Parts: sequence; structure tokens; C-alpha cells
Amino acid sequence: MTTVSNIQLSPPVRVEVPAGTTRIISFPNEFFGVAHAIQIINNDGANAITYRYGGTSMPLQSIPASSIRAIDGTTVKLLEINAGAGGTTSVEAQITLDPRTTTAVPETI
Repeated sequence: MTTVSNIQLSPPVRVEVPAGTTRIISFPNEFFGVAHAIQIINNDGANAITYRYGGTSMPLQSIPASSIRAIDGTTVKLLEINAGAGGTTSVEAQITLDPRTTTAVPETI
């Protein structure tokens, strides 16, 4: 675990979303913090994927086939990924731990 300016950061986390599925990642429940730097990688060579953060009131955004999108400069608690039918979607995130957490022991995904 790295500490920067008294902010506890966990090692970067990675979640694979299977082809043709929807996955809602709850960073507080699964990784004991919030995400600040996220990279979404569309591994599907033929289909776009959609994603949204901030809940269902926010619009879905699209990532073209074989493309990458970065989300920086915001705090993300929930991230919805709708993977394409032809390939997985990879999500990599840097997590700032909840200050009440003394150690990060995320569940296996």
C-alpha cells in the first residue's frame, strides 16, 4: 500500500467483464474506496461497448471497438459496463481507500 500526502492508495485493481454481459462495479463495496483514475479497455474488435458512472441518471457513453477510454479528475463509486458480444472489457482503476480502512482485502473477481 502506498501513502501519498496521508491518502492511502491501494495497488491498482483490474476487473474483466465477460463478453455480452453487464457489470456494475461498486468500488466502495468491492475495493474499500473510490476510484480516481480509471482506464476502460474495449477488447472487442467488432462491437462498441457502453459505460456510465454516477448512477442511472447519467447517460450511457460509448467506446468504439478496440479502443480505450480514461476517466480522470473525478471520484467514481459506481461504474456500469455493458460489454460487446465479441470480446471482454477490461477496467483498471486506482483506488483511494476509505480512511476508516486499515488494510485493503478486496474480494476476488
